[in-house]
Amino acid sequence: MRRLLGALLALIFALAVWPDGSGVPGWSGAWISPTAAHAQTVEAAPLTDEDYADWERTAQRAEEALENQEASDSAFEELRADIADWRNRFQAGRSQNADRIKTLQSQIDSLGPAPDPETNESESAELATRRAQLQVALRELTTPVRKAEEAYAQADGLVTRIDSMLRARQKDKLLQRGPSPLAPGNLTGTPEDLEMVVRTLVGEVWNSMSQKTDRVGFQNNLIEILVLAALAALLLLRGQAWFRNLVEWTLRRGSGSRRAMAGAMVVSLGQVILPALGLILLTAALLTTSMFGPSGQGLVAAIPSIGLAFFATRWLGGQTFPRRDDWPVTLRLDPRQRRRGRFYTSSLGLLFAAALLVETVIRFFSLKPGTEVVLAFPIIVLASICLAGIARLLVAHGMSTESGEAERSAEGTARDDERGFIDHSIQFIGRACLVLAVLAPILAAIGYTRAAIFLSLSPSLTLAILSTVTFLQRLSMALFALVLRGRGDVSDGLLPVLVNFALMVAAIPFIARVWGTRKADLDELWMSLMNGVTIGDVQVSPAVVLVFGIAFGAGLLVTRVVQTAMRASVLPRTRLDPGAQKAAVSGLGYIGVFLSIMIAVSAAGLDLSNLAIVAGALSVGLGFGLQTIVSNFVSGLILLVERPVTEGDWIEVGGVMGTVRKISVRATTVETFDRTDVIVPNSEFVSGQVTNWTRGNLSGRLIVPVGVAYGTDTRRVAAILQEIAEAHPLVIVNPPPMIVFAGFGASSLDFEMRVILRDVNFILNAKTEINHRIAERFAEEGIEIPFAQQDIWLRNPEALRRAPADPPSPVGPPPSASIPDTPGGAHLTEDDT
Repeated sequence: MRRLLGALLALIFALAVWPDGSGVPGWSGAWISPTAAHAQTVEAAPLTDEDYADWERTAQRAEEALENQEASDSAFEELRADIADWRNRFQAGRSQNADRIKTLQSQIDSLGPAPDPETNESESAELATRRAQLQVALRELTTPVRKAEEAYAQADGLVTRIDSMLRARQKDKLLQRGPSPLAPGNLTGTPEDLEMVVRTLVGEVWNSMSQKTDRVGFQNNLIEILVLAALAALLLLRGQAWFRNLVEWTLRRGSGSRRAMAGAMVVSLGQVILPALGLILLTAALLTTSMFGPSGQGLVAAIPSIGLAFFATRWLGGQTFPRRDDWPVTLRLDPRQRRRGRFYTSSLGLLFAAALLVETVIRFFSLKPGTEVVLAFPIIVLASICLAGIARLLVAHGMSTESGEAERSAEGTARDDERGFIDHSIQFIGRACLVLAVLAPILAAIGYTRAAIFLSLSPSLTLAILSTVTFLQRLSMALFALVLRGRGDVSDGLLPVLVNFALMVAAIPFIARVWGTRKADLDELWMSLMNGVTIGDVQVSPAVVLVFGIAFGAGLLVTRVVQTAMRASVLPRTRLDPGAQKAAVSGLGYIGVFLSIMIAVSAAGLDLSNLAIVAGALSVGLGFGLQTIVSNFVSGLILLVERPVTEGDWIEVGGVMGTVRKISVRATTVETFDRTDVIVPNSEFVSGQVTNWTRGNLSGRLIVPVGVAYGTDTRRVAAILQEIAEAHPLVIVNPPPMIVFAGFGASSLDFEMRVILRDVNFILNAKTEINHRIAERFAEEGIEIPFAQQDIWLRNPEALRRAPADPPSPVGPPPSASIPDTPGGAHLTEDDT
C-alpha cells in the first residue's frame, strides 16, 4: 500500500509539474529554456582571462561547425544554447561598473577641457596630476567593458548565423521529396516492418517473463497493479459520463443562471482531467509489471500523451459545438451542424493520437522510409477530410452572419463592427483551412510527406488552440458577469476586454510553435523584448516602462488623494466661492500630473537630455500643427486663473446661451436651455465677447413691453403697471421699477416696464407672471390691448364692377367685400372685410 500511495502522490506531482512534453508534436519543453532561466540568474561577476580563453575555444568550435555543417540539428541547438549563455554573461559585463564610470567621466568633465599643446596652453600641476589619475582609473574600468562589448558582438553574430542555418535546414526538410506512399514497393514492405515491431515487443515481454526476478517482482506487485488498473478502467470508462451528468445537474439546479453557467463550464474540465488521471494510472500499472523492455517502456510512457490528445480534442469539440442550445458559443450553427462538428473533432482527436503513436514507434524502432510514409498517409488523408469538414462549418457560420447583416439597420454600433470583424476572420480561416485540406493529400501522394503533415496537422492544431482560447474567453466573461452582476453588460467593460486580449496574445507562442517556429527563436524574441529598444542613448525596456507606469500611477493616486482632501476638508473652510474652489482643485491636478511625470522619468532612470535636440525640432513642427490645441490649452489655464466664467454661470458666447457645466483644459461644456451640450473651445472665451449674466451677482434687468389702445389714459396705465411691478416678489424696490412711455405705435400706445430682479435665473417665470397680472388688471380696469389694423385703398373700384365674370384677383378684396360707390376710389378697413 505504501507503493500505491507513492504512485498516487507521483500522479498528483505529474499533474502539477508536467514533464518536458517530448511526446507532444511541436513542443519540446517549458516556456523558459534552461539557458534562458540560467541567464536570468547570472550574476554580473567580473569576467576573468580564463573565461575569455574558454569563450575563444567555444567560438572556435562554433566557427568550425558552421564551416563544415556536418553536425546534427540537436548538436547545433546545444552549441547555440552554450553561446547564448556566454552572450548573456557578456551582456552583464557591458553594464558592469556603469555608475562608477559615469562618476569618473563627470569628474573629468568638471576639470574642464584638457589644454591644447598646439596653442601652448597649460594648467596647474595639481590639476594635471588629478586629471591623469582620473583618466587612469577610467581606463581601468572601461577596458573590461570594451572587451565584453567585443565578445558580445561576436557571440551575437554566431547565434544569428546558427539560427539562419537551422532555419534553412528546416525549410529544406519541409520541401524534401521522399518516397510516395502509393508506390507498390512501399506498400509491400510495410507489413514486414509492422511484424518486426510486434515481434520486438512480444520478445521483450517474453524475455522479462523468463527472468525469475521479473516474475517475482510482478507477483509482489500484483495487488498494486490490479488496483491501479481497476482505478484506471473506472476513470477511463466512466469519468467523462460522471462529469457530463454533473454539468447537466449544475445547470438544472441553477436554472440556467450566470452562476450555474460559470460553474458548469468549470466542471466540464473534469471530462479531460479524470481520463488523464486514468491514463496516468494505467501507465503506472503497466510500468509496475516490469514486463517491458526499452521499446515497450517507451510506448507505455507515451500512453498519457496519446490519450490526452484524444480526450482533450473531444472535449474541445463539445465546447465549440455544444449539445445544449443555451451553452455560450462563438459559432452560430444549427443542431445538425453542431453534431457534425463534434464528429469531426472527435475524429481529429483519434488522428492526433494515431500520429503520436506512429511518431513514438518511429522513434523507438528502425523502420524503412517507405513504411513511415505509408503509415502517415492515411492519417494525412483522414485529417484533411476532418479539417475540410470543420472548415465548411466555419464558412457556414460566416455565410449566416452575412445574411444576418443584411437584415440589420443601417445604423451600426461599435459592437456590431467588432462582431463583424470576428465573423469575417472566422470565415477567412475556414476558407484557408479548406484550401490546405485539399492541398495536403495531393502533396502526400507525390512524396512530400513532411509538407503534407505540416499542412494538415498544423491548421488542425491551430484550430484546437483557438478553440481553447475561445473557451477561456467565454469562461472569463461568465466569471466577470458573476462578479459584476447588476452592473450592465460586462462585454462593454475594459477589464474583460483586456483579459480576453491577454489570452489571445498568450496563444501566439503556441500557434507559432505549431507552425514550425523554433523555441530558440521565441527565446531570442523574448530576450529582445526584455532588452527593449534604444532611442538615441535612452534604453527603453519593459522593466523601464513598468517602473515608469508604477511611479506615474502612484503620483496620480497621491494627486487624487490630495485633491479629495482639499475639496472636502480644506477649501470649504476658506472664503473662496465654489467656482474658485473648483479652479484650485483643477490647478492642483495639473500640477500633480506634471510632477508625476517628472518623478516617473527620474525613477525609471531615463536621461532625456540627449533627446533635447530632437524634442526641440519636433516642438517646432508640433507648434504649427497643434497651435489651435495649444491655444485652447493656454486659454483653459487663463480661465482657471482669472475665472471670468465659472461652473454654473449663465453665459452667452459665440451665439450660444446656456449654463456652464464643465471647464476642462481644452474646451468648456455649456448646457443650453434645450438641454443640449455645446462644446465651446476655450479660446472663444479669451479672444471673443462673452456675456455673463450671473457673474458677481444674480440680479438682472427685465423689460416687459405693453401696448394699449389709443384714447386710454396714459398716466392711469403707468400707475397700474407701477403697482404690478412693485407687487412682484422678485422685483427689487431699490432701484425702483421704472415705467417708460416709449412712444406712439402704429396701432397702440407703447409702454415698457423696466425692473431689476433679485435672481435673473427666474427671468422667464417673472415675465410670465407679470404678463398674467397685466392682463388681469387691464381686464378689471377696462383697458383695451389693441391689435394691429390696416387700411386698404382701391384706386379703381368701377373696373371691378365692369368685369363680374373675371376671376377675382389674388390681391383684390374677397367676394364678400362691399365696394362703395365713391368717386376717386374706395376706402376699406380691416373690419369691413
